[in-house]
Amino acid sequence: MKGTSSLIVSGILALLGGIAALAFPLPVSLAVTVLAGCVFVASGAFGLWAAFSDRGMPSRGAAAFFSLVSLVAGVWMLANPLAGMVSLTLMLGALFLVSGVVRLGLSLATWRGTVMFWLMALSGLISAGLGLFILLRLPEASLVLLGTLVAVELIVMGATLVAMGFALRKSGNP
Repeated sequence: MKGTSSLIVSGILALLGGIAALAFPLPVSLAVTVLAGCVFVASGAFGLWAAFSDRGMPSRGAAAFFSLVSLVAGVWMLANPLAGMVSLTLMLGALFLVSGVVRLGLSLATWRGTVMFWLMALSGLISAGLGLFILLRLPEASLVLLGTLVAVELIVMGATLVAMGFALRKSGNP
């Protein structure tokens, strides 16, 4: 299969996956939570192993503590995926809110009156507003938010890959 055909096929698969995720956001949200739980467990286990096996490691106590917290969080998320979904959504809402407020502050402090000011301010307002919306709609928002975000990412990525494949094919690349 040619490279451009591979891009187009992978883009179509991502688009189909995104549409399916948009149609069924709850199972996708649960899958994201389980995947995050597995990553936390693996990260915590490897961190603990490193902290206890390498006597020369600087800050072994801190590394062991944070690794243990990661391991416990991962096990908790795997044992309680619905509660884990709410926790991930809470963290995401807080991240959007904080990043939006920071961008608003940067726009006011740095780019007064320029096009960058308006772009940065609008971006900050949207992120902060989305963060507030998520935080004020917990726990209901957690049922669909993670799955919807994955769906949007898959659709955007799929459309980009398909467009890139056709553009490369048109320019004469295989």
